[in-house]
Amino acid sequence: MNLLDNLSGWFADLQPRERLIMAVGAGLLILAAIYMSLLPAMQKNVELEQRHKSLSADMQWLREQSQMVSSLDNSCAGKAIQNGKKKEVITRIVRRNQLKLLGFEQKDSSFFSFTLSGSSPNRILQLNHQLTCQGLALEALDIRSSAGTKVIYVADIEVINVD
Repeated sequence: MNLLDNLSGWFADLQPRERLIMAVGAGLLILAAIYMSLLPAMQKNVELEQRHKSLSADMQWLREQSQMVSSLDNSCAGKAIQNGKKKEVITRIVRRNQLKLLGFEQKDSSFFSFTLSGSSPNRILQLNHQLTCQGLALEALDIRSSAGTKVIYVADIEVINVD
C-alpha cells in the first residue's frame, strides 16, 4: 500500500501536461503489451489460414481427379491366381502369349529368371502384366531384337514371388 501511496503522491506533484504525457505513455505501453501478447496468436492464425487455402486447393484437385480415378479399373480384378507351382504358371502364361521359353532358372523358392523369344515386344509386355496379376513382381526386364532376316525379340526376365 505504501508503494501505491508514493506513486499517487508523485503523480499528483506533476504538472498537468506531465500527467497527460505519463497517462498517454502508460496507455501506449499497455497497448504495446497487449499487441505483443496477441502477435503469436495472430501469426498462427495467418499460417493456419494459408494452410487451409492450400489444403482446400488440394481437396478440390482430388475431387476433380476422383472421376478419372474411378474410371480406371484394375485389370487384374477378375483374374484369379492360378493353381500350381510358379514355374508351371510361368510356363503356361508364356505359351498362352505365343512366346518360346528358351531358358528357366529358379534361384530360390521365390526368385525366377527366364529367357524367352517372340515376334512382338508387345506380347512380352503383356506377359509381364499377366505375371504381375499372378503375384509375381518384375525385378528385371531386358528386351532386345535379334539380328537376322526375321525380327525376333528376346527378353531376359527376372521375377520374384510376392504372395
